[in-house]
Amino acid sequence: MDSRNKFGYLRGQRRYRKYIRIIIDITNRKRAEQDVEILSFAARKSPSGIMIRDSRGEVIWMNESLEHIIGYTLAELKGKTIGTKLIGAETNQEVFQRAVAAVKANKPYEVEIKIYKKDGSTAWVFISNSPLFNDVGNVERQIGVIVDITERKKAEEELTMLSLVASKTTSGVVINDKDGKVEWVNDAFEQITGYTLSDVKDKHLGDSLKGELTDVSIIQKARELSAKMQSFEVDLLIYRKDGQPLWISVINSAIRGDNGKVDKYIETIIDITAKKKAELELIAAKEEALQLSRAKDMFIGVMSHEIRTPLNAVIGMSHLLLNDDPLESQKENLSVLKFSAENLMTLINDVLDFTKIETGNIELEKAKVDIREMIQSIIGSMKYKAHEKNIYLTQTIDTAVPAVVIGDRARLVQILLNLVSNSVKFTSRGGVNIDLKVIEQNDDIVRIRFGVSDTGIGIAKDKLNTIFESFKQAEADTTRNYGGTGLGLAISKRLIELHDSRINVDSVLGEGSTFWFTITFKKLAAHAINNKNKVETILNINVLVVDDNQINRLLINKVLKKWGATADFAENGQEAIDKLERHMNFDVVLMDIHMPVMGGLEAAGIIRAKTESYFQNLPIIALTASMLSNQMGQIEDAGMNDYILKPFDPTTLFEKLSRYQKQ
Repeated sequence: MDSRNKFGYLRGQRRYRKYIRIIIDITNRKRAEQDVEILSFAARKSPSGIMIRDSRGEVIWMNESLEHIIGYTLAELKGKTIGTKLIGAETNQEVFQRAVAAVKANKPYEVEIKIYKKDGSTAWVFISNSPLFNDVGNVERQIGVIVDITERKKAEEELTMLSLVASKTTSGVVINDKDGKVEWVNDAFEQITGYTLSDVKDKHLGDSLKGELTDVSIIQKARELSAKMQSFEVDLLIYRKDGQPLWISVINSAIRGDNGKVDKYIETIIDITAKKKAELELIAAKEEALQLSRAKDMFIGVMSHEIRTPLNAVIGMSHLLLNDDPLESQKENLSVLKFSAENLMTLINDVLDFTKIETGNIELEKAKVDIREMIQSIIGSMKYKAHEKNIYLTQTIDTAVPAVVIGDRARLVQILLNLVSNSVKFTSRGGVNIDLKVIEQNDDIVRIRFGVSDTGIGIAKDKLNTIFESFKQAEADTTRNYGGTGLGLAISKRLIELHDSRINVDSVLGEGSTFWFTITFKKLAAHAINNKNKVETILNINVLVVDDNQINRLLINKVLKKWGATADFAENGQEAIDKLERHMNFDVVLMDIHMPVMGGLEAAGIIRAKTESYFQNLPIIALTASMLSNQMGQIEDAGMNDYILKPFDPTTLFEKLSRYQKQ
């Protein structure tokens, strides 16, 4: 048959053609293709790694996510087995071999294993592998899903470590829920408090631990902070399960979830009982030391007052008698008396000032000091001793040294008198010289170098550092041979340091020594210096003298009478107040600090508390035998205007009283 008639035939002369159409239902195939396409798209875009291997385990295909996880591309691994490329030193071989065995046995498996990426870094992965079988039961493909679980593993390891630490630490650890109720405690918590988890579970911890002396306000404050989702740290007295009190430190931290809300509270409990005990003991020791220091200060003040008061009378009376034109024989006796009293005062000052300096209870006065007059007084007080030893005692003062400076005359005299006395003591031939030189000077200040040189026994080099130590002298037999307390140089050193300076010594054994130091003074205005030279002898003033010591009252009365001043007297603060209220005609009050019935500070306070302007403005000058560091503040707080140290220099008393005389 002609091929053109393949689908037709001739009937007579007519040609007939027929068409046969075959329709096949391919819906399932199309759906399958769509499913494959969807699955393929899902596999390509899945965040999990997906790998398809053949029955031998060789790679056929893998998605980009897996390439990212392991660092290898499909081109690098296609047709190869993947396992050997991903294992390393930290890979668990037992887990790896279990996976290999499952593949060989055509069985599915799931493992968590540490692998090595192409760059050598490690990653934890979860692998789920399933074989695909054909119609006859043979494996055609291996489908593997690989998930990077590195972060999860890291978190698990940290949690494991934290759990281990929490369980083994000596500090108590408590985990509370978001409402602050206990969920878990570690062993240390049980050891510290005696409470087990079952004792405190689902309870607020504070309710379980509080007792009779517990400060519940701290617990309440802690709960308020927790309610505000704030961390806190508190110290709290609690009670163990057996009733024993215990100090603990509680450190509370809020743990927040991904939504920012608090999921848990972690509390660390530390037993601080020993620390608190030590703190309380330290507080008690400090309080005891403070009480001891106060008692010491009081003792110093009382001793200073009791010892200096009679000396004040001796020195004051000697001064008055020497100014009353005594006979020459009387003058010599009075000079010896005054000199001895002043030397005794120096010794007392050394002992009392040493204690005050050690406790920091000393302040420097700021008043006018006539440098040349001061040096002359020191030489005058020591010239008899120098004359007895047949040695010279001289002075060399730079002409640039100002006539008057602002400083603490008493301390300067004490320093220099100690140094001069020391030099005279250890010099048996030659003599002693006091030398003053200006080192620096401008309109406001002057820096003066004070030096005391002698031709005495000298000091060995290895002893230079010890001579300034308290109660020590250069040689053991020095005290026996020369006398002295060994305090003079120690006191001088400390007083010089109070002037922000230091004492220096240059010495040659057998030839002599030079002790020197520098002090910076404020200079006095020219008009103030000129006024000083105008010596006044008359005081037009009415003074109320308040002192419980009769000799002191007698001495002050004689001095005031000599100046033409009038005076009345009271033996204590209460008597002074009574006289002031009755008369109100006094121009100034000289008020002793330490007196029976009522002391000077209390009396001054009562006077200032009165509303009348007379009592508000009445000048009150304190008389005190000692000036502790806190006493100046007490004098000011009591409303006193000034103070005078006993034994007083009549010139100083005149100068201070003259400020308040009637015009």
